[in-house]
Amino acid sequence: MYVLDKSQVDYILNDIRRNGIETEELQLNLLDHICCVVENEMSPDTSFEAVYANVLPRFFKHQLREIQEETNLLLTFKNYYAMKKVMINSGLFTAVTFVVGTLLKIGHLPGSAILLILAIASMSFVFLPLFFLLKSKEEKVKSAKVILGTGVVFGILFCLSTLFKVMHWPYGDLMWFFALGILFFVFLPIFYFTGIRKPETKMNTILASIMILTVGGLLFTLTNLRSNLNKESAISAANLYYAKCLDRTKLSNTSKYEQQNIDSFQLKNDALKHEVETIISTINGVKNGFYAYLTEGKKISELELCNRFNGDFESVAAYFFKQSKMNPEEDKLKSHLPILKAALEKFKEFVGSNYTKDVASILDLEGGRRLYKTGVKNVSWEYLYFNAVPFEVAVRNLNQLELSVRIIESSCIQ
Repeated sequence: MYVLDKSQVDYILNDIRRNGIETEELQLNLLDHICCVVENEMSPDTSFEAVYANVLPRFFKHQLREIQEETNLLLTFKNYYAMKKVMINSGLFTAVTFVVGTLLKIGHLPGSAILLILAIASMSFVFLPLFFLLKSKEEKVKSAKVILGTGVVFGILFCLSTLFKVMHWPYGDLMWFFALGILFFVFLPIFYFTGIRKPETKMNTILASIMILTVGGLLFTLTNLRSNLNKESAISAANLYYAKCLDRTKLSNTSKYEQQNIDSFQLKNDALKHEVETIISTINGVKNGFYAYLTEGKKISELELCNRFNGDFESVAAYFFKQSKMNPEEDKLKSHLPILKAALEKFKEFVGSNYTKDVASILDLEGGRRLYKTGVKNVSWEYLYFNAVPFEVAVRNLNQLELSVRIIESSCIQ
C-alpha cells in the first residue's frame, strides 16, 4: 500500500484548514481519515493531486466547512439530533391529527374537539419552539434570527387564536389581532428592509413581501370587525318583539289576578300562579346560566349579548347544554335540558288536568325532523332546539318557552 510523505500530509492539513475547519482535534481526525482513503486508492501510475481531488468531495455535500458547523452545533447544542427528531415527529403528528380532526368537525362527529386541541397544541408548544431553537443556532446574522423569531411568534399566536375561536374560548379575538399586528408591523417591515438592501435577495424579498401582504390581507378580511347590520337589526327586532310580548302577557295576567274575588276560583288560580312562577324561574335559571357561560359572570343584557355574538358561536349551545347524543335522556346528569324538560312536562300535566288539554298543547315538547347532509332524521325536543344552534337561536327558543307559558297562563285564569 502506498504511504504518503510528510509534504503530502502537510498539503492535506493546510487544505483542510483553508476549507474552514478550525478545531484542531477535528482537523487531525479529518486528516487521518482522508490520508487513509488516499493511501488506499493511490497507485504508482496515479498522481497524488488527482486522487486527493477525487477523495475530498466524499466528506461533504456542498463544502467541507459543513463538518465544522455541524460539530459546533453538537458541541454547543448537545441534544440537536434528539430535538430535530422530536420536531419532525411533532410536525407529522400535527398534520395528521389536524386533518382527521377537521374532517370529524365537518361531519359533526365526536372527537373533533380533542384532536384539534392536540394538533394546535403540538404545533404551538412543540414544533414551532423547536423549529426556532434549531434554526436560530444555524443563523449567524442577528437580523435573520429576529425575522425567524417574529415569524414563530406570529405562527404560535395565529394557531392559538384559531383554536380559541373554534372552541369558543375567551380572548381568541385578542390573540388574533396581536398575531396580525406582529405580521404587518413587525415581521413584514424587518423582513422587507433587511432583504431589500442585498442585491442578490432584492427581487425575492419584494415578491415574498407581496405574497405575505396578500395572504395577511386575506386573513384580515376574515376578521369580523362589525356584525352584519341587516342580520343584527333582524335579531334585535325579534328579541324586542319577544320582550314586548312577555311584558304584555305578564301585565295582563297580573291584572286578571288582581280582579279576582275571594271565591272558588281563587285557590285554583293561586295554584296556577305558583306553577307558572316556578316554571318561569326554571327557564330563567337556564337562561342566566347560558349567559354566565358566555360572559364569564359579567352582567350583559340579553339584547347586547345577541348583538355581540351575532353570527358567532355556532355550536356554543352544544357546549353549554352538552347535547352530544341524539337521545339526551342517556346523559341527564351532564345536561341542563332534561331538568328543564321535566319541569315543563310537569307544568303541562298540571294545566291538562286542572284546565284543558287544548290549552296545555300550546307548550309543544315533542321532537321533530332535522335535516343533515346524510338525510333527514327524527330527533328529540332537546336535540332539535338546542344542539349546535347559533347563540341567538338558543336564546330565542328559551324566550319562546317563557312566552308560551305566559300565554297558557293568560288562557287559564278564570
